[in-house]
Amino acid sequence: MAFKIGTAQAKPGRIAYGTFDLVTFSTGGVDRIPVVIAQGKRPGPCFWFTAGMHGPEHSGLQVLHDLVTPALVRELRGTVVAIPALSPAGLRTNQRVPYYAPGDPNRLFPDGKPKPKPDPDKDPTGDVELGFARLFKEIERTADALIDLHNAWTGSLSFVYRDRVLYRSDKNAKAHKAAAQALDRRLDGLCEAYGHSVVLEYPVGKYLDEKLHRSTSGAALNLARIPAFTAELGCGHMPDPAIRKACVAGQRNALRWAKLLGGVFEPIRGIKVVNPGYRCRQRRCPRVPAPCIVKHLLEPGATVKKGQPVLEMRDIWGRALAQSPLRSEYDGWIVGRQHGIVFNSGQPAYVMAIKDDLPTVEPYPKSYFKPKKK
Repeated sequence: MAFKIGTAQAKPGRIAYGTFDLVTFSTGGVDRIPVVIAQGKRPGPCFWFTAGMHGPEHSGLQVLHDLVTPALVRELRGTVVAIPALSPAGLRTNQRVPYYAPGDPNRLFPDGKPKPKPDPDKDPTGDVELGFARLFKEIERTADALIDLHNAWTGSLSFVYRDRVLYRSDKNAKAHKAAAQALDRRLDGLCEAYGHSVVLEYPVGKYLDEKLHRSTSGAALNLARIPAFTAELGCGHMPDPAIRKACVAGQRNALRWAKLLGGVFEPIRGIKVVNPGYRCRQRRCPRVPAPCIVKHLLEPGATVKKGQPVLEMRDIWGRALAQSPLRSEYDGWIVGRQHGIVFNSGQPAYVMAIKDDLPTVEPYPKSYFKPKKK
């Protein structure tokens, strides 16, 4: 398939390099996203891999360097598009948020809602959001699947954030639901092929409140309607070699699932993969009931039963609090620890994957596509 992303021109049997203009500055410069297109000599699907949305999260950048090689091109049937740095400013400054745009950049992809009329009392859409909207059109035009690479918390495992598939509940709701269920099954297949631990995202209300439907993978899944997920590659800053290798193996397996590569699936080695026998969703818990210094009793990857002690809590002098030890309210497993050991009342000390009985396919709220009243 002959196509361009920015200045990168796909060529059969070659790796093409180029850039995509994200933001133009008033001083005359341009912030450009690096683009790599690897295309096999035989036609096939197009798989996108993205990384570098948050500046301190470096593992994905290195993983893409390991994945996209001349050896991969010789095996490919189809095209791989790799974006090593979705937020060049964040990577340059080692910051989660680019200095020229407030807020999380991974909440700026399109949401599918009708564009409201301009309001002179509100700020217009920012340049970064407009840039991501243009990039998203390229994803819609070319991509058959997408994986977005990130890093998570202290000691966290390598795992998948799997979004729920949403559908419109209008007069064609039955057809929309059937299509969403088919997409949901394809997403299950992609997650299974990747082979790492899987954590479902929040219930729909919280998911929308957190604007996760506007993340790179959330928009690809629920707006572009292609199988997509976020891969969290352990703690940030310094890539873990074992996770890096396991991620590349998982990506190659994802390419096999999508029919871009042949051969048998590669084993996922060197990392812990948790499957408690039931679906789990993320929750930041348990939350400490009082200001304290905590001692974590469990390592990431440990399975947890409701009522099991998970934390010791002490005051600054080392005296145990009356509420110590803190016990889990849920069955599940430990995904990672929140940073540090000093917490105020109500703060979570872990991120857990708790047992989830909610549907993975759900309708958008009825009010979602309705214009907001002024």
